[in-house]
Amino acid sequence: MSLLAQIIAYVVSPLATLLAVWVAYLAVHRGSQPQLLVYYQPNPDVPSLIDLVIENIGGGSALNVKFSEPLPIDWWGIEKPDGSGSFISKDGFPALSAGQRYTFNGGQYSGLESSIGKGLNIKVSYKYRDPLGVLRRAEEAVMLGISHLGRMPTRTSASQAIVDALKGPNKTTVQEIRDELRAMNKHLHLLAKQNEQKDGAVGV
Repeated sequence: MSLLAQIIAYVVSPLATLLAVWVAYLAVHRGSQPQLLVYYQPNPDVPSLIDLVIENIGGGSALNVKFSEPLPIDWWGIEKPDGSGSFISKDGFPALSAGQRYTFNGGQYSGLESSIGKGLNIKVSYKYRDPLGVLRRAEEAVMLGISHLGRMPTRTSASQAIVDALKGPNKTTVQEIRDELRAMNKHLHLLAKQNEQKDGAVGV
């Protein structure tokens, strides 16, 4: 091997090793970094109700989570706002673990629209520890809006439909089944009581 080839080998080999280590570190770092989402979505069970969801879909815990603006919740009104409303403080949360989610009652469409208008630009800041244990700061920009929910159809989940059927004033098949089961239960209790009385009479 010539001298030039040896020099190239001595230079390239360490560089290739450093590059491989750096790529591996970046992959681990990306996998351990939090990723926070803040958004409104239709409630899966109650028609017209909108939830505010704050979740961490990343691989690491977010610490000291803060918001640049208060997050509107409990703003009610379907056709027009009723004047109610509250906020999640800008101070946020002490921590949001990987995969953790907070869900709040955001309110209803007109109520929320009166609070956020066409949308709020929110900056979410937090701290996290990198693979070496060093505490770092990060910030993510979020556009918080509900205009995309304006024309979404309202649906009732199967579980909520059963609850509504049991509570509702109209006679339904579910209510008829419930009434039949209650009648059968009452009849069985009556038969059991009669049998106890007969057994007592025979014993005497």
